[in-house]
Amino acid sequence: QGDRKMAMRAVLLVALLGVQLAGEGVAASHVLELNSTNIDEALLTGVWLVEFYAPWCGYCRRLAPVYEEVAEDLLEDFIKVARIDGSAFKAVGARFGVHGFPTIFHVNNGDIRKYSGDRSKESLVIYAVQDFAKQPLSFSPTFSPIGTLGRIFGFILEMTVRLQENYERIRLYLKLSHPWALGLVALATAVTGSILGLVFSVIFPEGDVPPQAQAAQARKRD
Repeated sequence: QGDRKMAMRAVLLVALLGVQLAGEGVAASHVLELNSTNIDEALLTGVWLVEFYAPWCGYCRRLAPVYEEVAEDLLEDFIKVARIDGSAFKAVGARFGVHGFPTIFHVNNGDIRKYSGDRSKESLVIYAVQDFAKQPLSFSPTFSPIGTLGRIFGFILEMTVRLQENYERIRLYLKLSHPWALGLVALATAVTGSILGLVFSVIFPEGDVPPQAQAAQARKRD
């Protein structure tokens, strides 16, 4: 009886010690986690530092503790520090022109600048507080990833990514051969392209053409 009570007390003590150690080891993070559903509304107001990362990225893992310190330092400047998994939300990364990880952006009430300095705590903090103003915008307001066109483009990209990721499942569900399935994908791409073209024609009347389109037209004339 006495040995049994001793054993139960020992188990309880170990359990309590484990809970205490777990509580001490898990600190509240100051880095906010964004996703495809909340990033647009979040970045429209306030000042942000946003990192596009991937869980498998070694550079991102090395940056993580530094980024956490940056977030803590910027609390007093009312600058929010966040990150988004670019490998999971590929369409969002495509809207921002992300080609590698980590990629960091400074967002000031919707104005977006891509950070190109070193990844030290001091450099990131100074850039977020003041040096960002020395750099031109990475996107014009019209073609901002979180603007109207950016959201439309993002929706189309999201549908395209989902179609690619679920291609085989959809094909088997509809009992289509590969040629028929590929034809359906081509039709869907043509329809979405036509919708995007219609949107551009409404937003940009004749003579008011986006810079990318002007460059393409110039090359054709040459």
